Parts: sequence; C-alpha cells; structure tokens
Amino acid sequence: MTEEKTSKAARKIEMAANIAIIIAALAVVLIFIRNYTQKPAGPPPTIATGTKLPLQDVNWQSSEKNLVLVVSTTCHFCTESAGFYRELVSQCKQQHVRTIAVLPQVVPEAESYLKNEGVTVDEVRQSALSDIKVYGTPTLLLVDSGGIVRNVWEGKLPDKQEKEVLAKLTP
Repeated sequence: MTEEKTSKAARKIEMAANIAIIIAALAVVLIFIRNYTQKPAGPPPTIATGTKLPLQDVNWQSSEKNLVLVVSTTCHFCTESAGFYRELVSQCKQQHVRTIAVLPQVVPEAESYLKNEGVTVDEVRQSALSDIKVYGTPTLLLVDSGGIVRNVWEGKLPDKQEKEVLAKLTP
C-alpha cells in the first residue's frame, strides 16, 4: 500500500510540475507577444501642417509666404541637398518668398556653414530643434503670413518632391 500511495503522490507532484511549466511557458509567450506588438516610441512627430511655428520674434506678416530651412552643420543630408537649397533660395527671391534658415548651432557658425554651401537666406536663426517641434534635419517648412505651417518636407528630397516644393512657391 505504501508503494501505491507513493506512486499517487509522485503522479500528483508530476502533474503539478507539468501545470506549472505550462503556466510559465504561457507567461513567457504573452510577454514576448506584448513586447513585440507594441509600437516603438521613436521620435515625436514633426510639427503638423495647420500648426503655428513656435519660432520666437519672427514677423511672419512681412511676407505672404516664408520658407524655413531647418538644417544642421553636422547633417550630411543637409550638405548633400545644398545644390537644391541654392536653387530653392533663388526661386524664393524671384517669387518674393522670405527664407529663414534655422540651425541648432550658434548663428556665426550657422552663417559660415550656409556661406560655404552658397545658400544665401534672408535670415539665420539659432534654435533647439525640439523647441520648434522638428526632430530631424533637413526639414523644409512653408509658413504663411500668420506663422502657420502650410507644408512640411522632411529629409533629403527625391527629384519629384523637390519639384513639388518649387511648385508651392508660385502664386
């Protein structure tokens, strides 16, 4: 009889161990599912169209359209896009669109960088990118006379998007 009791006890222990293993395995699977189905946080979204650009002390009303080039001296995509920016700034002057370059670097360093790239804008500003709700360079913003962002283009633009930007400058 003791052997039978021992066998029953061993089966109960084995059954409990199997149930514990199954529960632990399910918990691990649920943790993996939860971790891999959540969206990564990533950077916050760039300023949305229809939003007022929080760039301090700018008289937006001095021009019906304002093109804001958000670039950085350390951004290789900005440097690679300099040829397009030269063309863009030239087109802006012809269309009476004011150009403002915003860089995270101090103004003298920013002006030197732009001069070296041959990009001559109307104004150069220094601002932390997060202060103006931009989280990557280069970014182009078309802003109206009320300071409202009307268009946003991010990154090094392909030819099709460059043409789109140039088309937005004409009345």
